[in-house]
Amino acid sequence: MKFNAGSLSDYLSATLKVATEHSDKHPQLMFMVEQMDEIFQKEIFGQEYEANATVGLLVMNAYVTLLSAVRQALSGHVVSTFPIARAALESACYALLARDEIKADIWSDRHLSEASLKACRRTFTAQKAADELKAISPPMAEYVMAHYEAAIDFGAHPNRKSVIDHLEDSGPAGEGLHGFELTGVYGSNSWQVNHALLACVEVGQAIAFLTVAAAKNHSLINDRIGVMQDWMDAKRQVIEELSGGPIDYSGPMHRSVVPST
Repeated sequence: MKFNAGSLSDYLSATLKVATEHSDKHPQLMFMVEQMDEIFQKEIFGQEYEANATVGLLVMNAYVTLLSAVRQALSGHVVSTFPIARAALESACYALLARDEIKADIWSDRHLSEASLKACRRTFTAQKAADELKAISPPMAEYVMAHYEAAIDFGAHPNRKSVIDHLEDSGPAGEGLHGFELTGVYGSNSWQVNHALLACVEVGQAIAFLTVAAAKNHSLINDRIGVMQDWMDAKRQVIEELSGGPIDYSGPMHRSVVPST
């Protein structure tokens, strides 16, 4: 086996080139990301947010980490979008759990001792946040876990979809060898970039719901829940128009999402 990999300089030049091109001309689905940010700015950060300090910190961490996932997608290195998106979603999950002041202290004391570390690991998981969310909205609890697992499938772990799906057969390579190319950086406005941006939007919707659920009587989850539903409906409509029909989300999230041929 022989490897032919670009250097760090090559990688930095490639990602900078793609990001610059996206800055000059936005990819097709960037408008959905901008709509997402408008929801965060207007409906969450533009309103009074009543919660303890730990919840507030975890919410802000979730948001800025989500922005980092968008930035990574715009660089063309789409696989690494997913571990960042998952980290953002986890932060929002932790915010929901930290509504309980005792749990907030467990999070804060994580590194005080081995026992504290184990207690934090037991207390703070995405599944436990989803379990608590079921009391508010079972569909959104399912939505959170579906995207958490999808992020793992698509890049947060080195699973088949995060590796093999980016492999192309390049044919005979001489000396009895056969070549395969593992794509690291995709070009501007490519299918893969837009798919990663869509993933950021969908994870962003999960984060937004967790964020308002973590607050006390937030309007976006009470009298303005229609804003959240309209946002999700609008996203679904756009994706169905682009794909020519409903996307089958039964089973593992995004199992039917494949690049166009």
